[in-house]
Amino acid sequence: MRLADLLLTDAKERGLDHFFGIPGSGFPMDAMESGKRISVDFVHVAHESTAGIAAAYYGHEKNTAGLALAVKGVGAANLVGGAANSHFERKPLICVCESGPNEQDIDLVQVCDQLKLFGSVSSYQADITLSNAREQLRTAIEMATNGRPNVSVLNIPSDYVDGNCGDLPDHTNLNSSIECNERDVQLAANRISNCRKPLFIVGADVERDHAKKELQALTEKLGAAVLVNMDARGVYPERLPRWAGVFTGNYNENTIEGEIAKDCDLIILIGTDSMMTHIPWQYNKPSIEITANPDYKTTSTNPKLRVDGNLKNTIKTLTQLVVSSGGFHIDEINAIKQSVLRHFNRDPDAKFTVQDIVESLRAEMPSDGTLITETGAFIRMFEYLWPVNTFGSYLGTSGGRTMGLTIPASIGYALAHPNKTKIGIGADGSTLMRLGELEVFSRMGIKMPLVIINDMALGTMKSRQKSRGFDPHGLNFQGVDFAKIAQSCGLYGVTVDDPESFQLALRNSLLANKTTLIDARIDQQPYWDGFALSIGAI
Repeated sequence: MRLADLLLTDAKERGLDHFFGIPGSGFPMDAMESGKRISVDFVHVAHESTAGIAAAYYGHEKNTAGLALAVKGVGAANLVGGAANSHFERKPLICVCESGPNEQDIDLVQVCDQLKLFGSVSSYQADITLSNAREQLRTAIEMATNGRPNVSVLNIPSDYVDGNCGDLPDHTNLNSSIECNERDVQLAANRISNCRKPLFIVGADVERDHAKKELQALTEKLGAAVLVNMDARGVYPERLPRWAGVFTGNYNENTIEGEIAKDCDLIILIGTDSMMTHIPWQYNKPSIEITANPDYKTTSTNPKLRVDGNLKNTIKTLTQLVVSSGGFHIDEINAIKQSVLRHFNRDPDAKFTVQDIVESLRAEMPSDGTLITETGAFIRMFEYLWPVNTFGSYLGTSGGRTMGLTIPASIGYALAHPNKTKIGIGADGSTLMRLGELEVFSRMGIKMPLVIINDMALGTMKSRQKSRGFDPHGLNFQGVDFAKIAQSCGLYGVTVDDPESFQLALRNSLLANKTTLIDARIDQQPYWDGFALSIGAI
């Protein structure tokens, strides 16, 4: 089996029907032909970074690593942007890039050190060789999918001579777990039993170790309040009264993170990810960290105890061992939440706000729908006003906290779930980054609403500029008619500037036979001022 056939047949066996990139006349074209023969379709995009993000989200929804291709040099460098997004969002991705020759160390067109390009945002890299290609592919997929998802990179040197790479790699038993130390669990149980009001901070590793039910049982037994990592929305159902909010690493007063910790006497971190916090640990309360793997860094600076091992078994054992001393009263958790939520109230003098958009989404989105978002001045609204009850039904930027994510992530998600209801929420600045990808929605027959929150500025930075005492400058946009651009790409496009028009447009777009871009022109000043309130800058 030649290399292109090995790569694409393996992709098919893993459940992929699409792979992404910008074609070149060498290996990418060979891969396209191999994919065509077995119905793994190549999706060309406007920029390689989109290929990486779309492939990663597509792979994540298929429970494997997505596949993105690039030519050498600038193509590979562009793909690094997508790899970086995938790394920070913890999505599994295989990047396959042409590269310069291994046997010659000279300057040539499009030749650079691609190992250095991808180095800090990948868990595995290899230059493909004929004798090792099968094992290199197996390792790349294992490193991208085992535990916390990450990026693997396979470079194909220009002096690689193709031939028979062997049979498909064996991917059975790739995911392994570590059993916890019983003594460590007993020590943790003893310490937890002596606390009065425990605060849980919970990460997505709870989902990866299938420990959600065990988490709920431990929460109820101890009377804990629960915060979740940015990438762990829905791991603990947010309709439950012990859910307090999202932990982002914002320790300010007048935020849920700043207020809920005041009353706790022990913080218990369960499967948390140190990448999912803006700044290093600031709490001055004692902590215990329960992690899925001893190789993972702790989120808290100096936990009093650390327990490593399979979270499902660890939490189940802890629940059997601990003794509760009361915990938080539900009314207490709710009172703290309400004291913070008052800063998210709609400006009564505004015509059209993000709060209106959230209300319309709540009214129109079916219970099994998925919301896909990115960073923007609106993101805190969705972290506070949009409860998530099922893991995977809210895909917001987390470790990347990045612009330009919604459109490529929506492409990947939509191709994995063509018949599922999904809505993309982005902003004008992010959309300007990805305008060329609107054509992909049309070409691939994707049907979903894309809501563009349009304040004609870089709203988050406008708010930051004001809070730092600077005069406003350099952050406004020329008005862009996004609806017309969408129409020119073969999509539906509509512009709205009031709540009633928005809700009608959203309702119609959920029934439409192709993607509808809704250019939602909100009031500027309440939007900018609201961001400051949302981060406790009062």
